[in-house]
Formats: sequence, structure tokens, C-alpha cells
Amino acid sequence: MSTLPQSFVSMLRRRTGTDVWPARVRRELEREQYHSELLVTMVQLLIAAILCVLYALTPPGFSPDAPIRAVPLGLTLFAVAALVRLYLAMTSQLRRWMVGTTVVVEMAVLMFVIWAYHLQYEQPAPFYLKCTEFAYVFILIALRTLRFEPVWVVLSGLTAAAGWLVLLAWALTHAQGNPVTWDYVTALRSTQIHFGGELDKLLAIVVTTAVLALALARARSFVVQSVSGQQAVTDLSMFFDDTVADRITRSEFPGMPGQADVRDATIVFFDMRGFTEASRSLCVTDVIVLLREYQRLIVPVIRSHGGSIDKFLGDGILASFGAVAPDLHHAAHALRAVDATLHAVDGWRAARLKCGQPAPDVGAGVASGPVLFGIVGDGRRLEYTVIGDAVNLAAKLEKHNKRERTRAIAPHATYALATSQGYLEIRPTRPARSVGGLTAEMDLTVWVS
Repeated sequence: MSTLPQSFVSMLRRRTGTDVWPARVRRELEREQYHSELLVTMVQLLIAAILCVLYALTPPGFSPDAPIRAVPLGLTLFAVAALVRLYLAMTSQLRRWMVGTTVVVEMAVLMFVIWAYHLQYEQPAPFYLKCTEFAYVFILIALRTLRFEPVWVVLSGLTAAAGWLVLLAWALTHAQGNPVTWDYVTALRSTQIHFGGELDKLLAIVVTTAVLALALARARSFVVQSVSGQQAVTDLSMFFDDTVADRITRSEFPGMPGQADVRDATIVFFDMRGFTEASRSLCVTDVIVLLREYQRLIVPVIRSHGGSIDKFLGDGILASFGAVAPDLHHAAHALRAVDATLHAVDGWRAARLKCGQPAPDVGAGVASGPVLFGIVGDGRRLEYTVIGDAVNLAAKLEKHNKRERTRAIAPHATYALATSQGYLEIRPTRPARSVGGLTAEMDLTVWVS
């Protein structure tokens, strides 16, 4: 390929996508090809087994003294080739040239079986051209479509066409008397060869191969897009909550700024206390480890209670309950998530302190109310997020923990809503508290140490 113009090479790569597929997409395609090869081989072995059973149940129509038994010999050779390929595939030794070799070998075995029919039935050579086993040519070609690579369909079809031409030449050169007739009825009733009929067989092989290869090439592009799309969904799930990623990929319309839904939701803002002081005494690697441990601890707890991660804000985590998808018990779920998080943080801190490592605590602010869940951005850089007074209030309440000397705070109205939704824990209330940034006082429900 290096002898081709570079522009042509680049065009081919763009058309096939080989210059833009990430390594993980290529690995996924290779995995699918591996499974496809196993499927092809298992189907071939199943067909061989069925044919063995049918052969055993069918009375022989040839002399016991026949010089060869074509079907048992052919099925044995075919099964051996399939088993060898299966072994190579399962031991990760199967290479592309091996696949190509087995495609040629399996078709050659079928051609040999067809050729051997005139010996089995002790008839002139042209006899095998009327063998009904010719139909298995199309089965072998069709089986190659299971691998989703047109090249193997084409190779199988070309091998079949070449093999049939060889059989035709052999029949012509080894026939007795006049081997050719242009009378169709005579050709059907005798072993004479009708060139029109043989041309039809070759044409059927070529056309079937071309149609299957073309269809497979089109299908392969969809497979590649599907694999790439699945990888994209996986990638999105790393940056978005799973529900948000699913919403993006399944949306009938493209995302545009301003698209939003109004939800009754509960917002929880978690923040690590003393993170700045702890980071001063740690190297960069240890700071990253601290953040990773903290996030790996809290995120599963939030999700296990039906919450969604809206965003990470340094050492802060903004979570929503009932915003991404409607939730009739959003407040109760949020407060249970706070309880579980603080309990998990206690264990985490104890483990770090035991190892002599900094162990910052975690505070939380909770607020309920109508929020907008939707898309913001400038059209080129979009983001799904929650917007509303509840979001701002949750952030303010988290900061207010320092003043109240508490670990978590929620408006008493949110706590009352949660209890009406099945939340059973009893929490103390501090009435008429002033919160920074708010003009009106409010009753607060608190989580103390």
C-alpha cells in the first residue's frame, strides 16, 4: 500500500474509519469478530452433525463395493478443518491468513465431495455436475456473512466459482464420447453437459456472492456505527450521570440551549471540610488519591438512593433527587442518602486516621423545591444541569454548617416533606435561624456530630 499515492491512502483510511477509530473501538470490533468466528464454526459443526445423522438414517443408494464413500469422507475432513479453526480461535492463535486458508479449504472439501460422487456411484465424470450437493455451495458462502467481513464472502464465492470451473473442465476432459449437448431435456436425462446450465450455476454463485458482499459491506458500516455509538454512551456515562447519558443518546431531537423540564426535586450539596488545609500538607499525588477516595465513597451512596450526580465542583459534589427523572419520594431519598453518606464518611475517616493520614470531614446542605433540569450553553459547549432557588439554598446551607457547628442542614420544610414521604429518622430543629445570603429567617433541621 506504500506504493499508492498518499492522498489515496488517506482517502481509504477516512472511508474505512481506521484513522479515527479509537483503540477501544477497534478492540471491541475485534472482540465481535472473535465471537463471530466462534459462531460460524459452531454452526458449521452443527450442520455437519445434522448431515451425519441424516446420512446414517438414509439407505445407501450405491454399491457396497464402491471405491469411495464421498459423504463420510467429506464430512470428516470438513469437521476436522472446523475443529482446528475452533481450537485456534479459542487459544487466540487464529490469524487472518488462517481464516482465509480455512475458507478456501472448506469450499475445496465440498468440491472434492461433489467430484467423488461419480466414483461413489461408479458413473462417468460428468455425472457429478448434476449432484444436488451443489446447493451447499451457497450455504458455505452465506455462513461467511456471520463474521461481518465482506472479504471472506468474496473469497468463498470466488473459490466456489473457480472450483466449479475446475470440475467442469475435468468433466469435459474425462467424459466418454460426445460430452456436450445443447438440448436441455437430453442434458437432464443423461450425463452430457449443457453449457447454458453450467453458466447459470456460475452466474448464481457470482451474483449471490456479490449481493451478499454488498449487503454485508452496508451492514458492517452500521455495526461499526453501533459499536462506536455504544462506546460513546460508555464514555458519556463517565462524564454524565447514567440517566443523563441515556437521555442524551435516546433523545429524538438534538440538544439545544434552553431545553428544560420543571421538576419538584431535592438538591444536596456535599463539600469536604478542611480540604484546603489537608492539601497543603500533601503532595499532588496524595491530593488526587484523597479526592478519588472521597468521590468513590460518596457517589455510589448517592446513586444507590436514586440520586444523580449533577457535577463535581473541586471537593464539592452537587447531587439531585427527582430532577433528572420524576421521583415522588425525592426528599426522603435525599435525606436517607445524607444519613448513609455521613455514616460511610465516619468509617472512611477512622481508617485514614488509623493510617496517620489526613481525614477531612464532609458537610452537606439540602433543599427542596421546583428546579429546572435542562441544557445550558452557547450551542457549541452544552451542559445538562439543575437551576433554581433550591440549588442556591443547598449551597448556602452547606456553608452555614460552620456557623451552626453541624454536619448537615436542611430547611425544616424539606425535613417535613421527607417525613411525609416515609423518612423515619428524628432530627433536631433549630427555629428562626439567619442564613448568610438570605433576608428571611428559617427553621432548620440539623445533623450534629
